[in-house]
Amino acid sequence: MLTGFVLAAGFGTRLKPVTEHIPKAMVPLCGKPLLQHALEFYHKNGIESIGVNSYHFHEQLESFMLHSPVSFNLFHETGKIRGTGGALYFARNFLSQTPVFVVSNVDIIADVNLKELYDRFLSLNCIAGLAAAPAENNGSIYYDASTKDFMGVGSDIGMTGKSADFTGMAFYKKEFLDLLGEDDFSIIDVWKRSVEMGHSIKVIETGDIYWKDVGTPSALAKAHFDVIGNKLQLSIPSDMVVDKENEKACPKSFSEKELSKLGRDVWCEAIKIPRDVFIDNCVVAF
Repeated sequence: MLTGFVLAAGFGTRLKPVTEHIPKAMVPLCGKPLLQHALEFYHKNGIESIGVNSYHFHEQLESFMLHSPVSFNLFHETGKIRGTGGALYFARNFLSQTPVFVVSNVDIIADVNLKELYDRFLSLNCIAGLAAAPAENNGSIYYDASTKDFMGVGSDIGMTGKSADFTGMAFYKKEFLDLLGEDDFSIIDVWKRSVEMGHSIKVIETGDIYWKDVGTPSALAKAHFDVIGNKLQLSIPSDMVVDKENEKACPKSFSEKELSKLGRDVWCEAIKIPRDVFIDNCVVAF
């Protein structure tokens, strides 16, 4: 049994100007907030005990929690933002309720079998496992190809070994929480310190999967197009319909006249399109 934790406290700087008014976790993707997609992913994979941390516009997450279709525990960070290391330390009593917990970033969308990743994590016999996908060039993390031992990150000087892209998802045994301190901020620093202390941190190779960091407007739009193009499977609101053949999505209530105003690669949530307007290669979200 796993406990799930969603990192949702960030400012969402890369998504400005959208995040000047809403937290990153509430940014919509295919008609639902990013946080709802993260919660549904955990729930679909059998995880019922879920924690979420908050900071930026936390009141909006508190409001969302009241009517969320998937229940979760909210950990609001007061004072200063804590980073991943501080977030896990702050929620350590909650996270330690199961032998293993899984952590993911709210702005990462991944189509993976969580149970398979969990089984691989257990087989590696480590205190932490970092899920990583094949990198086209130099990846964000480096590891030993034979032992799967984590070696460092892409920004480290003189890195050798095999590189991969960290998917923003990691598994931890609850004993990892004992390695955290209240002053920790960067989880990368904690990983490195843990290795220096003799603990085993491994890389879990995901193989070829769909995953995307949707933390920029262009990447967020691309994820919409990937759903329309049948490259990504996401749950969408019941009042929307996706025409995968013509690569467009719109409200079910659209008339033929409204549909004629839509080109390809269009996700449109508008109830009505103004006269003499044609939409092509665009996301219209609310």
